[in-house]
Amino acid sequence: MTVDRILVVCTANMIRSPFVAGLLSSRLPQARSGCLTVHSAGTAARPGHAVPEDVLTIGRTYGLSLETHRSRRLDEGLLRAGDTVLCAEAAHRRVVLDLRPDLIASTFTVREFARLTEAPSVRGSAGSWAELVRACAGARLASAGTNAENDDIVDPVDGPASAWFAFERQATGAVSAILGAVGSLRPAGPSASAVDPAPRTRREYRQAQLTPSDPPAPWKK
Repeated sequence: MTVDRILVVCTANMIRSPFVAGLLSSRLPQARSGCLTVHSAGTAARPGHAVPEDVLTIGRTYGLSLETHRSRRLDEGLLRAGDTVLCAEAAHRRVVLDLRPDLIASTFTVREFARLTEAPSVRGSAGSWAELVRACAGARLASAGTNAENDDIVDPVDGPASAWFAFERQATGAVSAILGAVGSLRPAGPSASAVDPAPRTRREYRQAQLTPSDPPAPWKK
């Protein structure tokens, strides 16, 4: 069985990439859990650091346990042929491609990839993760020079409450779109089940009743 690998990249591997990777991996359907794996790293990470309490709090809101996460630094040895690399910012994509130019067709920002999965030419056209990535690469190439959107996920470190809110909204919205695209793929096996999309908002999360309570957001302290 072919195992496809997603690597989510940010700067310190303490906020954006572990949250996005955790949300993605925790909500993949059981039928794809063995053939699609999700990891994370940071372009300037200091290895072995835990995520901040603010991120732990946000993670718990979405049913994630990030207590055991420890940061690791991105290097050439961590990148493998065939990886799909999803970056928090365009600057991270440049670092990835400096290390592994051969991954140019499978390296995106998280929000860019999410947006491309919703393009009419992509949605519903792929039967596997690899086909989905190729379709997104083709859609990006076709629209080159016409898209001026900012596809970065905001870095909330030392930022105001609005930055933390924007980080959460951008990350969960992108993950929800990506999971929706995974759900449109052909089932990986006879027992394949539908994807449970990531809630885009705290209200949706409460409606999903994933936990009995909704911890306060870090910006509401």
